[in-house]
Amino acid sequence: MKSLQEFESFYNQTLFREMEVLDARRKRVMSRLMSIIGFTATGMVLSILSAVYFVDPARDLHFVLIFAGPVVLLLLGLLFWGIWARDKNFVADFKKELIERIIHFISPDLSYQPANFIGVDSFERSRLFMTNIDRYNGDDYVFGKIDKTQFWFSEVKAEYKTTNSKGQTQWHTIFKGLFFVADFNKHFEGSTVVLPNRLGRGALARVLQKVNLSRREKLVKLEDPEFNKYFVVYGDDQIESRYVLSPSLMQRLTDFRKKHGSPLHISFVSSFLFLAIGYTKDLFEPSYFKSLTHFETVKPYFEDISLAVGIVEDLNLNTRIWTKQ
Repeated sequence: MKSLQEFESFYNQTLFREMEVLDARRKRVMSRLMSIIGFTATGMVLSILSAVYFVDPARDLHFVLIFAGPVVLLLLGLLFWGIWARDKNFVADFKKELIERIIHFISPDLSYQPANFIGVDSFERSRLFMTNIDRYNGDDYVFGKIDKTQFWFSEVKAEYKTTNSKGQTQWHTIFKGLFFVADFNKHFEGSTVVLPNRLGRGALARVLQKVNLSRREKLVKLEDPEFNKYFVVYGDDQIESRYVLSPSLMQRLTDFRKKHGSPLHISFVSSFLFLAIGYTKDLFEPSYFKSLTHFETVKPYFEDISLAVGIVEDLNLNTRIWTKQ
């Protein structure tokens, strides 16, 4: 795995000039956006002040200036943003010039498809989230092979909908973040699901964890206190789950959880490992408010991609202790 120091050298020697060109486009977009905001805000304030100080409230012109005028100005501002200010190709060029270059820098054996994502069938097959999905999308699909292990990951967002008493549809997030799949080189008869331990380790927590009506898998008791601090395990077969979750793998999952800092969802189904890491931010999207010529702006993209690719090494997936049946 390439180090941060190696990437900084690559950025300074290879990427910086491309980032200067992209950053000039970013600045142009921001300048136009600020102009639109300034003119729109000034026009709205003048329209409202004119209505308040110079127009009789009983006249139709008062309503036009205080309500209709600002709305029209706001709509015109949005129109100018879409037609004049926005750089329609900026995001695509950003992903090609930066994200794809970072991925190939980490490993030339990886492929990147910005508009593609892991399908909903794989997401459901993982058995990590049991809520029925009503809307599903994603982007930034990366796939390839590190040594002996094939893997793929992307950003995904899964949602379900409810309808309130007024008939209004409301959308709720099931999961948003990085979804990772790898060949585990072992065919499982059942499934083993490792979920975040949100209830603690007390007697009441164990009772509540055991009564999980949404799952067919049963609670699996493991004897690793540190692992149990972060995770709760469900499996179709207690023996198989303990076989899959060897002491070394439990330690690696614990270390990975502490390293990342966010709750993890992991499962072993068929011959695959599924891992979901929740994010609130969009991982590989540009920010118009940060300069691309500053290494600190670019560094998080390298770190996020390295974290995903590094799962293979962090969990020691290239050590083949099993073979598929």
